Amino acid sequence: MHTDYAEWVAARTFHRGDNITFTYSRELHDVVEVGKAGYDACSSANNVSAFRSGNDVVALTAVGTRYFLCGLTGHCDSGMKIRVDVVAASTGPVAAPPTTSAGGNVVAGLGALVVTQALLGSISVCFSFRWIACSD
Repeated sequence: MHTDYAEWVAARTFHRGDNITFTYSRELHDVVEVGKAGYDACSSANNVSAFRSGNDVVALTAVGTRYFLCGLTGHCDSGMKIRVDVVAASTGPVAAPPTTSAGGNVVAGLGALVVTQALLGSISVCFSFRWIACSD
């Protein structure tokens, strides 16, 4: 099974103050933040930052677009990358996003992507991938 990351990200709203946690097997992957040119070329050569712990929390502190990919050879070219558009925090009431659990929905990708939304307290969205399952 293969994940369409563009579709997955498009179904979510990322706000300034949210955190993204990338959980993955550090022996098999990493997460590299790059600029648009690096994202388009699947190149981690001029990265913004690199994460290799297997459980990396990235704070979305500013409005704008962030680009992440797996820096291991061939992984980004196989689709292991995401573009995250961060918007300003809402000032009005916010509806809770749907929560996705591991319940048999194991798909290919960067690892587990957990988005903790600051506006919603402890509610998080968990997306599981082939190499590791999310826990509830």
